[in-house]
Amino acid sequence: MNLTKQDFDYLRQYIKKNCGIALKEDKKYLIHQRLEPLLKSYQIKSFSELTAQLMRNVSHKLREDIILAMTTNETSFFRDRHPFETFEKHVLEKFKKDIHKQKGKKVRIWSAGSSTGQEAYSIAMLIYEFVERNKFEGISLDNFAIAASDISTRALNKAKSAAYYDAEINRGLSPDRKRKYFKKIDKHWQLEKNIRNMVTFYQLNFIESLSRMGTFDMIFCRNVLIYFDTIMKSKIIHQFHRMLIPSGYLILGAMENAHNESDIYSPVRFGSTILYQKK
Repeated sequence: MNLTKQDFDYLRQYIKKNCGIALKEDKKYLIHQRLEPLLKSYQIKSFSELTAQLMRNVSHKLREDIILAMTTNETSFFRDRHPFETFEKHVLEKFKKDIHKQKGKKVRIWSAGSSTGQEAYSIAMLIYEFVERNKFEGISLDNFAIAASDISTRALNKAKSAAYYDAEINRGLSPDRKRKYFKKIDKHWQLEKNIRNMVTFYQLNFIESLSRMGTFDMIFCRNVLIYFDTIMKSKIIHQFHRMLIPSGYLILGAMENAHNESDIYSPVRFGSTILYQKK
C-alpha cells in the first residue's frame, strides 16, 4: 500500500494528538509497517481511505487499535535486571526506615506505562519477598500499594488476567520464581493470586492530567518517554515531580534521563542504575 506524504503527515498529527507519541519525518516506514496489517483487518483499501475515515470521527475501536499498533508493548519480567536489584537492595531498605518512622505508612509505587503487567508484577514479587524477610520487624504487605497504568485497554486486560505464554514467562524470570509464583494452566502460566492482588491497574493516557493517580513514593517510567518530543517529556517529568512525595524517586529507562530537570531532581547512582530523587 502506498503511503503519501499527505496521509503520513495527517497520521503523524493524529497519533500525536491522541496519545502524545511524536514521530519524526523519517518514521514513514514505521507507520506503514505498524498500520498496514490493521488496514487489512478492517478491510480498508488504502491509507487515504483510513485518513478519510479518521476525519469523519470513526469508531472508538479503530482509534484504540491505531494507538495499540503504534505503542510497542515490548516488556519482560525484571527487564534489564539492575534497576530491580537497586530497588530490592537500596530502595526497599529506605522504605523500611520510612515505615518504622511513620506508623501506618503506606508506600505507594507506580508502574507508569505498564504494558502487559510484567514490570508491576516484578515489583510485587520483590516486595512480597522483602515482607517475608522482614515480617518480624513490623513490615507487612499492608505497608505497600502498587498502581500500574497503560494507554491500551487490551494490554491492561492481559495484565489483569496475569496469564502468560512460555516465551513470556521465560524472559527474565528465574526458575525459582517461576516455580514459586506461577502454575501451568493449559497453554498459559497463571500468576498466583497473592501477587496479582498487590497491583491495581488503571487506563491512562499521558496526554491527560496524571494527577488523578495521586501521590507516590516511587515512580517507574521506563522506556516510555523515548516516544515523546522534548516538550511532552518535560511536561510529564514535571507532573511526576508534583506527584512524588518529598525525596521520592523517579526511575527512567536506559535511554532516558532527567538531566535537563536538575532544578527539581537530584540524580542518585547505584551501580548501573540512576534514580532521580525529588528535590
